[in-house]
Amino acid sequence: MGEQGEKREEAVGAVDETQREKRILVNMLHQLLQNLQAISQRGAGYYTVSPHIEKFNKLLGKTRELFGEHSLIDTFEPIEDKHYTDPADKEKQAQRVILEISQLIAFVEAAMSEE
Repeated sequence: MGEQGEKREEAVGAVDETQREKRILVNMLHQLLQNLQAISQRGAGYYTVSPHIEKFNKLLGKTRELFGEHSLIDTFEPIEDKHYTDPADKEKQAQRVILEISQLIAFVEAAMSEE
């Protein structure tokens, strides 16, 4: 195979790997959402959402790498973990994280459907 054929094969392999990463990202976001919703149903005010915020921020960073060309990615920002002690504040923070995860899932799925 010539040099151009090898380059084309490498490019196809890179595209396949990127698509695989995007599918995995969607699955991870769905699982994160399910985990946080389960905690919320049990009373998020008594649990910390810090691990969920940390994971959301990491997944948001990966989303930016994979979908940086889409202008709507700029509507998402990392979530600051406030380490609330009041149960009502913890519940509000959990609801915000649920909303952000849901919106990020919608964004990723819509962007993937356009590809």
